[in-house]
Amino acid sequence: MIFRFVHRSGRRFVRFLLFSLSLSLLIVACQTPSVKQISTSAEDESADSSCRIVEHAAGQTEVCDRPQKVVALSPHILDIMLALGVQPAGFAQSVAPKFEIYDDPASQVPYLGKWVTTEPIAVGDRAAPSLERLTQLQPDLILGEDWQDDKYSLLSRIAPTLLFNGLVHEGDTRYWQHNIEGIASALWRDEQAKELLAARDQYIDQASAALQPVIQTYPRILLLGSDLATRVVLQAENVTAGLLKEIGFDVVQPEGMDASADISWERVPQIETDIIVVLDWNDDRFMKADAPRREKWAQKPILNAMPIFQQGRVFFADYYLWANHIRGPLSERIILEALPELLLPTVAEELAADGPATVEQTAHPSA
Repeated sequence: MIFRFVHRSGRRFVRFLLFSLSLSLLIVACQTPSVKQISTSAEDESADSSCRIVEHAAGQTEVCDRPQKVVALSPHILDIMLALGVQPAGFAQSVAPKFEIYDDPASQVPYLGKWVTTEPIAVGDRAAPSLERLTQLQPDLILGEDWQDDKYSLLSRIAPTLLFNGLVHEGDTRYWQHNIEGIASALWRDEQAKELLAARDQYIDQASAALQPVIQTYPRILLLGSDLATRVVLQAENVTAGLLKEIGFDVVQPEGMDASADISWERVPQIETDIIVVLDWNDDRFMKADAPRREKWAQKPILNAMPIFQQGRVFFADYYLWANHIRGPLSERIILEALPELLLPTVAEELAADGPATVEQTAHPSA
């Protein structure tokens, strides 16, 4: 053999080297995560049948086995995860909470908390997630959005990280559909994704059918975002605008004006529309009654004098839900279910003068 002429002490040294090498390889194998960043080489693509390659905004990732501890770095990601039936191990809010654990998600996570059945770790806010808490959590997988790519290298050192397109291109209303398949693949929830996509069409059809009296009478809707004090912004392209277009409404965007342009309060009465929906971005995310919002609007004489306001066709809703903060299948469903309740009552009241046969029976106005 090759070691026949090696001195006895030399043979012991060789055995020690072989043992050390084997031990090192064993340690490396044990520490290899079940989800890892990969290249696009042909050798890497010949993965085991229990693994899959997931494409995302930051590249490609091989996912092996179903991750058990998954962190959602934004409400958008959390919405999709919950819709797919996956509970978060950690969650980053739009604003960093003052607590460390979501021990009462229904009251701590706006709109989505009722679907959270665990007690996720609070990992800061989505713009600056806490690397320390993420490291302590030791997740199997981190899911975020492409605008968080400046932290991608740091996040990837903590756990394999996948980033998905947070917002879509101009005119595109697919605020979660373009992400759902990739996220579902990483979470082993492919069939659930197909079911969600199919169910969405049914919700759109139901809302469209329910709102036909409004569409036929008042087809034009102007969406505005505002603090109801100093600033007002056109909202011609967001989640709600996209849904309204699919339902059959004409979302107003004045000619020559950007879809998210700042406008003056004096300009608002000059815009031709049948209905105005104001998305209020104040901090009360659970405010149901819009009476305080109406009072703020009425405090501006130029707005209070608008015929459309006097006729009860100015409505108010929460910017956090109705704009682009969440934009997932669950929050979208909340909006679709709320639209008939929001818009139908006023139409029913105005049509009542033509006779009860034309009046759609519905809930009382929220005002």
